[in-house]
Amino acid sequence: MLLPNSAEMKIAQQPLLSKDALLKKMILRTAIEEIIVRTDGKKQTLLFTIHWKGGAHTQFDMERPRSATATATPMEAVEIIRRMAVRHGDDQIASVLNRLGYSTGKGKRWNQNRVGTARHNYSIPGQKRALPDPEKVSLSEAARVCGVSHRTIERLVEAGLLKREQTAPRAPWEIRRADLDAEPIRSIVKRLVRTGKLILQRGCTDDQAPLFVENEGDGNARHHE
Repeated sequence: MLLPNSAEMKIAQQPLLSKDALLKKMILRTAIEEIIVRTDGKKQTLLFTIHWKGGAHTQFDMERPRSATATATPMEAVEIIRRMAVRHGDDQIASVLNRLGYSTGKGKRWNQNRVGTARHNYSIPGQKRALPDPEKVSLSEAARVCGVSHRTIERLVEAGLLKREQTAPRAPWEIRRADLDAEPIRSIVKRLVRTGKLILQRGCTDDQAPLFVENEGDGNARHHE
């Protein structure tokens, strides 16, 4: 029997270096009597038994290769990548896919490189980092421009006074910079800065603290679906 760390086993496991394919086959056929392959009960592992000429045998196992269908990226994830890639970077897309509970076709968490690979496989144009857009800002950037907290911007959106765009659930908010300097947002923010009270409409106030807090995190930290 060949031991796993024996010289003979290492030779048998390594690719033969001969350029003659026929010679390789002849050597293997001369050395090996038969190869028996079985699967485990869950059909997830292949169990190999190699019977060598002379009576020795070697056993080893390996993970059963998955079919192309089984390892394919979920189409829902592909669609999110397609929609977000127009504007967002691979790092942002990976963060959204993970928050939505999607994994790669091989069951792994998404990261920037894996999103890039998926884009390449499905011929989706895009970029590693988000493209700057002078006309749109994130949630954090909108709060910074107005000098208010994240929550204040969220309240303006919830009240229907400020529009935001979102390419996919849990994706970063996109707010038009021009809307922040237009009415009624300009007057509401100006009054808030002066009085500390957020008056959304018809004298209705919302002065729950904190209205003026230093923005923390980035525009990807909190998003509504």
